[in-house]
Amino acid sequence: MRVLVASTCLPYDRLTLCVLRSLAQNGASVTVGANQLLSRPFFSRYIKEKVKYPHPIEDMIGFVQSLSQHIADKKYDVLIPIYDYITSAVALNKDELTPYVKIPIPDYEVIQKALDKLHILELAKDIGIETPLTFCVKDRKDLETIAGSIEYPCVLKLRRGFGAFYINYPESFDELIRCYEWLPSRTDLVLDFSNPLIQEYVPGEIHDVCLLFNHGEVRAGLTQKRLKMYPSRGGIGIYNETTYEPELRDQAVALLEKLKWHGPAMVEFKIDSRDGSAKLMEVNGRLWGGLDISIQAGMNFPLLACKIEVEGDVKPVFDYKVGLRHRWLFPTSLFYTRGAGGGLRSLWEFFRYEPGTKSDLLLSDPLPFLSDFYFFFRRFFKSYLNL
Repeated sequence: MRVLVASTCLPYDRLTLCVLRSLAQNGASVTVGANQLLSRPFFSRYIKEKVKYPHPIEDMIGFVQSLSQHIADKKYDVLIPIYDYITSAVALNKDELTPYVKIPIPDYEVIQKALDKLHILELAKDIGIETPLTFCVKDRKDLETIAGSIEYPCVLKLRRGFGAFYINYPESFDELIRCYEWLPSRTDLVLDFSNPLIQEYVPGEIHDVCLLFNHGEVRAGLTQKRLKMYPSRGGIGIYNETTYEPELRDQAVALLEKLKWHGPAMVEFKIDSRDGSAKLMEVNGRLWGGLDISIQAGMNFPLLACKIEVEGDVKPVFDYKVGLRHRWLFPTSLFYTRGAGGGLRSLWEFFRYEPGTKSDLLLSDPLPFLSDFYFFFRRFFKSYLNL
């Protein structure tokens, strides 16, 4: 099986590397593409070929032409898009690409619904899933009305966005106003800074439901929780643990069934520490950053997604190792310890030995891990010299 993994250039790109390894170790010939060929995955011994194309935000026409020509020439079986910009760009131009390759993602309109956090929250409420109290800000006057009535801390986030990008936790009326005024006035393929959301702050752990769908029908599912995150208040999971939460999984499945989802997706919940209820946060309509723990627990989502495209379907898979822990070693260990107050105690809390805990370090493929040091120190010295 020939697979093209299409990504964007991120220095600490753990997701693309994880997908690449998971497929290559199971016999696939994997090519990785990006707008720059200098990031973590390109140091892997498992990469078969590299391809460069423009970033879709900078040159959408060039991106589509370059990608479609390369796919037509190389005759791939499956194209797996990584991250939101590539996923949205591929979905938007699906008609030009699907004559040459199969793609395990839904149509562009469905992806846009998943990106719209307000739409997802309203859909969830319609089917009985609990959600945080949420307001959509139309203008400055609307903001002041909401800001005067909501409890603090609250959450200010983009209605359409990804991860912890531009999420703020204002502690007061004045701070909320300042955070709102700092938002840029632009919109692109993925981010929309107009009409942000103000949401009640829900204390508690973040639990993720990781799923794979075949045209509206669930084919694989795993639950996990984020033990440590960066940023610590709500960000990427850097220390995760697999769990068994069938009720949470059923809620996530019901939500994605309403969307008639196809391909992988992650549904994020917070378990409210005040009453123990699970409240929906958002849908991540693609493969997710903490994918590595799923694969190490026995749930190879990328491989299953490829098999669905090539073979038409797979048998449903819901068995995996529960209680498995996984941490992303570097550089998030430094980022986390700095955010947690720094010092040896914080470092010990992150690195202390726990039998059976997995990590992103693969001894048979060490160069991607070593490249993290290069990117980290290059960034450090670049920042230092600009001071």
